[in-house]
Amino acid sequence: MKQIGLFGGTFDPVHNGHLAVARAVLEQLEDLDEVLFIPSASPPHKPEELISRFDQRVTMLRLALEDNPRFSISTIEAERSGPSYTIETLPLLRKALGQDVSIYFIIGLDAFAEITTWKNYKDLLAAVSFVVIDRPSHLCSGLGQLIPGFLPYFVKKKDGLWVSSQGRIIVSLAMKPVNISSSLIRKKVQKGESLDGLVPPAVERYIHEQGLYKQNPI
Repeated sequence: MKQIGLFGGTFDPVHNGHLAVARAVLEQLEDLDEVLFIPSASPPHKPEELISRFDQRVTMLRLALEDNPRFSISTIEAERSGPSYTIETLPLLRKALGQDVSIYFIIGLDAFAEITTWKNYKDLLAAVSFVVIDRPSHLCSGLGQLIPGFLPYFVKKKDGLWVSSQGRIIVSLAMKPVNISSSLIRKKVQKGESLDGLVPPAVERYIHEQGLYKQNPI
């Protein structure tokens, strides 16, 4: 059975931290075949006027991922209207990928700690497995305290691995934190500072060519 990691986000812009996470997932989860990046068309918690156009964010992703054959992109969230809720995107992905695919949703621990605020989060946890990654301010060691609190139907099988009665898993992935954020990059562009080491060179060139982030950094 093919195994795919889904990596969703606004990617405004994609940066070296995102790429480091995707590489770490592929390195540590040896059975994973690829990481599929899914840019959000209309993030529920971000006004559309404050983010770059979808096509611009997709182009930056393509430039960043073109050298890695195990990285791919899905523009599926642009194929429907309304906010980009993961639980509503998943059936479309299942149809596109086929039923004989095991899906792992890649997420940072900071975001996972708020998953109970996601639309129909219990249905999402029943539908796919999760790979939870540490963040500079949230270490995976805290996952053991989070799961018993709001996901008691997941049972710990061993360190860093929890399994539900439906056979879905939550696995923690430890990696050296990469302290880069899209908001930091946008602010640096606004100030005219270098993005060296923060984004791939092709992405930096595209940002400057398109005049992105010159106004109203967020």
